[in-house]
Amino acid sequence: MAEIEASQALIAQRYLKFRFMMHDAWENALFVHWPVSPERLAEMLPRGLEPDIMDGFAWVGLVLLTERGVSSSHPLGRILVPPIDHLGANIRTYVRHNGVPGIFFWSLECSSTLASIGARAAGIPYFPASMSRKVDFEPFAKNTEDEAQKAEPGFTFEFFSRRTGIFNTPRVSARWRLQLGGSDLDEIHEDFTRRAKWFVERYSVYAAWPWGKGPLLLRGDVQHPQWPLQRAVIESLDASELLEAAGWTELASGESSSLPHVCFSRGVGPVEFWMLEPV
Repeated sequence: MAEIEASQALIAQRYLKFRFMMHDAWENALFVHWPVSPERLAEMLPRGLEPDIMDGFAWVGLVLLTERGVSSSHPLGRILVPPIDHLGANIRTYVRHNGVPGIFFWSLECSSTLASIGARAAGIPYFPASMSRKVDFEPFAKNTEDEAQKAEPGFTFEFFSRRTGIFNTPRVSARWRLQLGGSDLDEIHEDFTRRAKWFVERYSVYAAWPWGKGPLLLRGDVQHPQWPLQRAVIESLDASELLEAAGWTELASGESSSLPHVCFSRGVGPVEFWMLEPV
């Protein structure tokens, strides 16, 4: 809740005080994070950003999810541009600028070419991709299945992505299942829960325009409810090509001996986006 209140105070200070986009929901999101050297991360960031540190480490994340109902924030805009549902996969990290925490993306795979083009125009490094997934149910979709019709415990989630078009073609694939025993993270594992919330409760996004390199540093802000979180168990994960394309060869090659932090969320929504502005 403190993070949401801080984001509201930050939005009140913005120069561009208008929302330009809304997602009905982000759903069925898998979060995988690896600890990395803060000095190594600092070399990978555009000028003006510094690593955000937790427990002495910077962190590189992989997120696999569905983005539902993507369109304009204005009702008329949503009529002119019907909302789009698409799959997403991103490689990201956590940064600060003048004390304001946020997310910096190296890449965002997207199953919608239209959404990819629009995001790139705003300075966010989206890449069109051929993507597929397998989920037990979609919590924010219309005509959501009844509780009794959901898959049995032990259902295995699957996700696959491969870039298309003129770009190189890194892939990512994953299989995972939810850990049984409640819908929320177990509070007795305080370190696990603290880290999970530090990763997901982020309400600002930074971009270096153009092409993710600069020289113009931008910040956009988002508003959404807090993420509900669950534990997940990864059965298989191959993100080596996507990590290498983002510049993290040591993670891609398995040189890091640290096990990743893994959690899952059914999702949040709606998600409101405030326009990117120079900082």
